[in-house]
Amino acid sequence: MYGIIYKTIEQYVTERFSTDQWETIRKNIDIDTSLTDLPYNDALTYSFAITIAHETGMPVEEVLDAIGERIIETTTSNIKGFMDSRGNNFREYLINLPNFHNRMMLIYPELTPPEFRISNINDKSLYVHYVSKTKGLRSFVKGYLKGVAKFFNDPAIIETIPYQSESSPQEVFKISW
Repeated sequence: MYGIIYKTIEQYVTERFSTDQWETIRKNIDIDTSLTDLPYNDALTYSFAITIAHETGMPVEEVLDAIGERIIETTTSNIKGFMDSRGNNFREYLINLPNFHNRMMLIYPELTPPEFRISNINDKSLYVHYVSKTKGLRSFVKGYLKGVAKFFNDPAIIETIPYQSESSPQEVFKISW
């Protein structure tokens, strides 16, 4: 991920808790959250979530979900035109999601993005497949999907679908509207 995620984490903690709470958390993980254009290992995001959970008493999955949901708001307010070419509604955005990281790799060559695939597309639902080497971010991705639905003011239902495959570790989400 690029540093915008850390700006999101900082905003989430200061708004939900306090600036003092953020300073305590930030001291545990030495990183400059103002550097939004630098790549960071996804495992650092999970470390932040664990630290936030420890400092606030929240379950780590709840922290990841909240940060995932918040990243759309942070990104759209910090990067002009971020959502402009992604689709006119939640469904279109999701269908275009696999192409997004491919375009981002042209801008940020050091990016090692997760892979998104879309399947089972019909008028009322579709499946989003999230494939990543980083483990533990399912709740972040679910929160991200909730944030996108919120951006489009879409009352979507997001379900995690059990998926087992040794050859392709992934998380699958069924999105219905």
